[in-house]
Parts: sequence; C-alpha cells; structure tokens
Amino acid sequence: MSQQQQHPSQQQPQPFQHQHKFRVNPKQTYSERMTSTRSELRQLVRESLCAVANEPNAAMRWARGAYIRDVVTRYRVRIEGWPLDEVPFKNLSDVPNLPKLELLLKGWKEGTIYFRRISEAEFQQMMLDPSPWVGPAPPEGEAGSPDEGGA
Repeated sequence: MSQQQQHPSQQQPQPFQHQHKFRVNPKQTYSERMTSTRSELRQLVRESLCAVANEPNAAMRWARGAYIRDVVTRYRVRIEGWPLDEVPFKNLSDVPNLPKLELLLKGWKEGTIYFRRISEAEFQQMMLDPSPWVGPAPPEGEAGSPDEGGA
C-alpha cells in the first residue's frame, strides 16, 4: 500500500457534517400552498363580509348552523355563487385539496362568489330551506351540524 492510500482502519474519521435543509428560491410545498391559499381565502371572505355588512368586526362562520345564525340572520347577507356541486360549504380547514381551495379563491377574486344583501322575503325563504345556498344539512353530530360553532 502506498503512503497516500491507507487501510480503512487507519483513516481519520470524518467530522460529522450537519446538513441544513434550506431552499434557495424556495418553492412552497403542497401543504404550504394549502395553508397560504386557505389563509388568503379566509381573509378575502372576511373583508368581503365586513364590507357588505358595513361592520368592521364582522366574523365569518363556516359551520352551516353558525353561518345561518351568525352571518345570514345577523347581517341579512348570504354567499352567492358557492360551487356546492364541487366544494361543499364547510370550514375551509375541512376542504380536502388544493384545487378546491384554488377554485374558491378564484371565484372570490373574480366576483363569481360573493356576499349579497338579502331582502326580508329572501331571508324568510332561506330560513325555510337554506340548502340551495349551503347544501343539505349533515347528519346530526357530523361537522357542520347546526350546533357547531366554527369560525
């Protein structure tokens, strides 16, 4: 064996090298994109509600019963254009994938989903059957049932 080549047992151990995980020009992960899209959507919905209700502290409620009680009844407004056939009306944390969140965000940004003031007659109609605007009532005890708060 030459002097430069050493037997593995004679080699000096290499110092431990800790590798940091960082990204140059980071591209968001799927999970990060879900979180940021959900956050942007919540902010946009809240700002829209505050504007149409003329109430700076208006709070959106996502559970079906809480939405009807705390948003529709209180402010006499409702969401129009929600794509119920593609995304059930529920807490945004329960929307299962990014394309559905992006569909909602696009709708709010483009104005195809929006809050609208409703007349007393429209309010009474919605109280009789809110399903055209929020979908069918979930079975009792499931997420979105009338007794669930959900912000």
